Amino acid sequence: MKPYRPSNKVPGTGWVWLLALSTLGGAVVGGGIAFIARWIYLLLIFPALMGFTSGSATTVAIKKGKVRSPLVGLLFGVLAGLSTYGAYHGGEYFFTRQSFAKEIEAELGQDMEPAEIDALMDAFFQEQTGSSGFVGYLKFSAKQGLSIGRAGSSSEGVPLNETFTWIYWLIELAIIEAISVVMAKSAAEDPFCETCDQWYGLGQRIGMVEDDQSQVFLKALEADQIVQAATHIQPRVTTIPHLEVDRRQCPGYPQEDVVLEVQRYSENKKGEGKRSPVLLGMLSHRQNVQLTEAISTSSQPDPKPDTNEPDTSPEG
Repeated sequence: MKPYRPSNKVPGTGWVWLLALSTLGGAVVGGGIAFIARWIYLLLIFPALMGFTSGSATTVAIKKGKVRSPLVGLLFGVLAGLSTYGAYHGGEYFFTRQSFAKEIEAELGQDMEPAEIDALMDAFFQEQTGSSGFVGYLKFSAKQGLSIGRAGSSSEGVPLNETFTWIYWLIELAIIEAISVVMAKSAAEDPFCETCDQWYGLGQRIGMVEDDQSQVFLKALEADQIVQAATHIQPRVTTIPHLEVDRRQCPGYPQEDVVLEVQRYSENKKGEGKRSPVLLGMLSHRQNVQLTEAISTSSQPDPKPDTNEPDTSPEG
């Protein structure tokens, strides 16, 4: 059985979907989190949420655009994460500017032009940090520090100084990028039927393999010994860990090659289940028929002896 490998193709529409959702989606998510952060910001939780939403947006773009390149998925996962986190800090800068403008106008007792507000803010940040604009805002926010409750507040929770604030921001960015990249890359690695130009359907469970037979089963598959491999597949096993065998078919052309997906199911000490990928390979139509017939034959119960046979023993 040959392993499945993505074709690394990216259609023109795929680039459009990726650019649109990775950048615009990230901007919307980051801006939304910045708006919520005016009242509450949950450290570590909100970055994980930003990573999940940016990864989800990139995954949708990959699926809609039929992107089959894991490398491109990875790169746009990074872009989506940067866009989201950049938009979050950009939103914080925007709301800070609004608050600054209200304070200045209240103090002077008159309305001011946006350009005048920007000039005053830049002068303030330049004096405090040596930089103006968005960079000056970031440096000033870092000097203000973070706390468990909310960014820029030192009155609640455990305060962080400037150095640890920069470190924490890097940790947040790493969390966002890790989640976004893993989701995007995994989506691009999903099996795709090049003949039908569509993604393979969801897996259908065809059986399980006991753990003590797993190595023999996998070696048989790799050696294209399909019938022998099928003898190790059972409808259900109760021992843990074990292998789960799923088959994924192209919804548009059932006669096309099928994807065989093997996962290992295990449980931790708390009884929580975990599935980890073991094998993702392609079966030809002929091999798929062989596998189906072999599983059907091996799962049939042994015929019971006929108890109504005539007695052929000699009479006494």
